[in-house]
Amino acid sequence: MDEKSLYAHILNLSVPWQVKSLSLDENTASVTVIVGIAENAQLSCPTCGKNSPVHDHRHRRWRHLNTCQLATLVEADVPRIMCSEHGCLTLPVPWAGPGSRYTLLFESFVLSWLKISTIDAVRKQLKLNWNAVDGIMTRAVKRGLARIKRPLSAPHINVVEVAFKKGHRYITVVPDRDGQALALTDDRGT
Repeated sequence: MDEKSLYAHILNLSVPWQVKSLSLDENTASVTVIVGIAENAQLSCPTCGKNSPVHDHRHRRWRHLNTCQLATLVEADVPRIMCSEHGCLTLPVPWAGPGSRYTLLFESFVLSWLKISTIDAVRKQLKLNWNAVDGIMTRAVKRGLARIKRPLSAPHINVVEVAFKKGHRYITVVPDRDGQALALTDDRGT
């Protein structure tokens, strides 16, 4: 297996995505994986699935899990397609969620650390800022709430208000009896 195939497997790439090139920067101790769309690939609208032409590309960069103690970055010129029905839309990438600067595997790694440690310890260990870790947590909560299949009503619910440090910043969590979160709100208002 060559290095392009290895990184394609690591990133779980499928058609039309492929690893175009790799670059190693010994000064910054990093590997950059350049990913692109295969030549002559038929692209379709992410909403309706109709074949659509490429409108333009947006250069994006994501942090991935380290490879052999080297920071791994994924770069891609992500195509935006022009759908006759839905307008100009950015194609989703299989390795990262929308709006994230981190791959899904990296976010999963951060979340596993957060289960046993504090935000501050995780951000220091992974060389992230506090807002980056908070953004990863926020996206995970949104994904979790989107997976709830049952209606947001239960015969028994709890209301939990959580304060941050000594300040007056609160969140309210409304879980059912089993601990499944039904709703989250900032502050402790109505």
